[in-house]
Amino acid sequence: MIAEQNPLDGYLLAAQNPGFFRVEAEQTSTIDGVNVVNSWAIERSDDLGIRYVSHTLKIGGNLVAGYQIYDGLSEIYISDSNILSMKRGRDMMPEYEDPFVEIQRLSQQEPDGVWPPFSYDLAQFEGQSWTVTGDVSELYQVGGTSKMINGELIQAYVATSGFPPNIVAIEVFKETTDILYKLILYEEIDIPYYELLRNGTLEGMWFEAGLLPSPTFERAAVPFIPLPQFQLTEDGITEVSGPVPEAMIYEVNLSEIEMHVFMDNSSVASLMLDNLTSNTTSVDGTWWELEWHDSGLDGLLSFPDSFSVRTNSAETFDIRIFDLWANAWTDGGDQ
Repeated sequence: MIAEQNPLDGYLLAAQNPGFFRVEAEQTSTIDGVNVVNSWAIERSDDLGIRYVSHTLKIGGNLVAGYQIYDGLSEIYISDSNILSMKRGRDMMPEYEDPFVEIQRLSQQEPDGVWPPFSYDLAQFEGQSWTVTGDVSELYQVGGTSKMINGELIQAYVATSGFPPNIVAIEVFKETTDILYKLILYEEIDIPYYELLRNGTLEGMWFEAGLLPSPTFERAAVPFIPLPQFQLTEDGITEVSGPVPEAMIYEVNLSEIEMHVFMDNSSVASLMLDNLTSNTTSVDGTWWELEWHDSGLDGLLSFPDSFSVRTNSAETFDIRIFDLWANAWTDGGDQ
């Protein structure tokens, strides 16, 4: 049975099982003597148009990357590796894409990135004797074996379900019980987290339990930070401009967003994006011309919109975005 389903590929299984499907995987490796733990979870609900993606990366025991996202509908939920930091966001033009298809495509485009370890080859355990336990009434079995590999005793456990049996989980350990690899597959789930998020049940429960400071989640600012890609200074006039990247998939109303020019930690000029242009002149004759080019979805901050700032100032300045809906700067700053 193992040989027939080997190697196990989470992407392939997701393609073969439409509707709801979830894959969790964790892989531990050692690079230059440093322990690296790469963990992912991807969940898809085609019927509801909802998806979930979670990723954490630990290097030497330190968390260097961590996020969780529920999206696909107009309400999105974003947190770091701690789900209690969940914030509510919005997407005014949601477009659902199968997250397994998207992540696999991105991993093929950037093969050197850190991607889900959704494939495992059990060939190294072929020919081993397995100890099998299970529940006949539930059609659930767990098989375990061990083998000396590179001088270390490696233990493997494979769980199967159904008839004929299909692999639903793999766990591989060192003799020290350190997890080397884990893969778990779900074709159904008991707790509909997205619905509990959307109807306020989770935040209410967490608030009553003292886990949240308020009974409602904070609002998440639109994930856009203006990064100039063009700068020209000529005849005392400086112009900088930049685009909204194609990766910007959470569109929001221009009427809820302000662009600011900052100097010495203070805003010296601003533009409400739905006004498209603004001109500001200070008492010393310094002027600022801010423009937003609504080239994408009409009235929404979206790809391929762009921004530009022109000024006769010779001083260094920053361009920042303030989200009125979230009452927050998109770069996470306090001012």
